[in-house]
Amino acid sequence: MSGVVRALPGRQCRYFVRGRCFLSEHQNPGLDQKVRCGVFLRLCEAFDEHVQRADAFGLDEAAAAHIWNERFPRLLGREGCCRDYQPGDSDAFLGCVHAEGDICLRAMPPCPGQCPHYVLFREPSTNG
Repeated sequence: MSGVVRALPGRQCRYFVRGRCFLSEHQNPGLDQKVRCGVFLRLCEAFDEHVQRADAFGLDEAAAAHIWNERFPRLLGREGCCRDYQPGDSDAFLGCVHAEGDICLRAMPPCPGQCPHYVLFREPSTNG
């Protein structure tokens, strides 16, 4: 008797990340700026501007780092405002439950648990 698989456990798929489908990110990493965390992007932009200013003023690396370390907490307080922010992993940068690296999980499509792109995270062993 043959059966039809109606749903696969999404959590075993290579593209599954905390209930979201990361297929597009795996296919084209970093291409879609709409899925990037806006707070993270603004902080990166501020850091890049800081580096350019430090170069323009001829600051050495230690002086530039000291200024950035003094400035960063205030900047984070200002830029760290996201209407979807929820405290989560305190070890991760920004500590938001919706962040996966620099990607906002809320911007990724939900994983339906069944799709034609389903790939097991680990291929089954062929050694028996």
